[in-house]
Amino acid sequence: MIGLFVSSLDEYVSELELLLQSKNLQELKKVLHKMKPSMMNLEIKGAGEILSKVSESGTWTTTTSDNIRQLRDTLKEIKPLMEQDLHELSKEVS
Repeated sequence: MIGLFVSSLDEYVSELELLLQSKNLQELKKVLHKMKPSMMNLEIKGAGEILSKVSESGTWTTTTSDNIRQLRDTLKEIKPLMEQDLHELSKEVS
C-alpha cells in the first residue's frame, strides 16, 4: 500500500497544483476523495484535518488555497521519507 501511495504522490501534487490555479472546488473534492483512504491509513500528519475542512467547504476561499498548499507541501516533504522507508523494508525482506 505504501508503494502504491508513493508512486501516486507526483500525480497528486500535480493535480493539487492545477486545482490551486483553477480553483475548481468540485474537482478538488473528487481528488481529495481519491486520496483520502491512503492518507488516513498511513496517518499522514495534518491530512485528516485538511480533508475534513475542504470537504465541508461550500466555496473556494483563501483558507481552501492555504489548506491545499499545506497538503501539497506535506506530500512533497514525505515522498523522499517514504521512499527511504520502502527501500529499507525491501532490504529487510530480501
